[in-house]
Amino acid sequence: MNGDTLAITLDRIKFYARDAVVTLTQCICKPDATLKINGRSYTIEKLLGEGGFSFVYLIRDQTSQRLFALKKILVTSGQEGVKEAMREVEAYRRFRHKNVIRILDSAVVQDEGGEGKIIYLFLPYYSRGNLQDAMTQTSVTGNKMPEKRLLELFHGTCLAVRAMHHYRLPSIPIQSYPPSTVDDMSPLNPGGPPEAVFDGDEELAMGSGSGEGSEGEEVPYAHRDIKPANIMISDDDEPILMDFGSTIKARIHVDTRQQALLEQDIAGEHSTMPYRAPELFDVKTGKTLDEKVDIWSLGCTLFAVAYGHSPFETEGASVGMAVMSGRYRHPENNGGYSEKVKGLIDGMLVVDPEKRPDIDQVIAMTESALRGSS
Repeated sequence: MNGDTLAITLDRIKFYARDAVVTLTQCICKPDATLKINGRSYTIEKLLGEGGFSFVYLIRDQTSQRLFALKKILVTSGQEGVKEAMREVEAYRRFRHKNVIRILDSAVVQDEGGEGKIIYLFLPYYSRGNLQDAMTQTSVTGNKMPEKRLLELFHGTCLAVRAMHHYRLPSIPIQSYPPSTVDDMSPLNPGGPPEAVFDGDEELAMGSGSGEGSEGEEVPYAHRDIKPANIMISDDDEPILMDFGSTIKARIHVDTRQQALLEQDIAGEHSTMPYRAPELFDVKTGKTLDEKVDIWSLGCTLFAVAYGHSPFETEGASVGMAVMSGRYRHPENNGGYSEKVKGLIDGMLVVDPEKRPDIDQVIAMTESALRGSS
């Protein structure tokens, strides 16, 4: 373990320990623990999830009584780290689609421990949970998800992914950050505008200023971490794709071995292993990584929601080796699902990305399967 890795690990341990103490104190000693952000007060109801340098809490606006999900990100690497974290905010705002989660507000504050900054992201709260929760419920009850609903949820997820893979540069001016007043930026304020104003999209600003892109040009993005836990279920049973911390411009040509190893490290940090595409486990020089990494993840996700586990989580086997071999098995009788579902999964889990379908083909295959489902 090198010095940088050790420092990051120690930072993470301190962050978890401090947040665990705060959370325990709030639950036992201060059940009405409050948080004041952007001039409004919120009650912390409970911890919803955690990962890396972030925690997600369920909070209640003390004025409106509305519930929100609050993502708390610790940044210890100075202003560059803040800019890196704010790219997640930019990604949330970049993709406008009914099946993509929308960010409601954000704030950057000094960590009380004096060791960095904390970024708060306000997101909608979905009481029905995510597809991972649905998988857990299925394992408890033994009632598999009906095929039509499985395909409808998958179809909506694919539409969200299509918005990323076919993203076009906007014709609107880049916003500046921060706005002149807090009230101007917060849509949680009933008297404010309907949407928050965040950082300008730095990647797009750089592109337009350097001749890398022009208005209306298609600039594909890859999510890079599609999995059941990142697909929420709305109150009207629509899938909502979330967690854009791993999102990057999709097409990256790998020129050197050093760059290949860097891309592997990035994937190892941001892409969940059982859903990670094989080309991200062993990045080759002279090749181009692209948005088809998401197609593989979609195949793994559909398999997992249908059968209760990722196709490459097998007892006693290395996940990486299993993924790169592309060998997996469907349950007996396809777990009760049709040959169309099986064929859809098999069509996406193709090791060679050049032979993998694109998102438009996957959507067409899904719609074909839906026409014959019940």
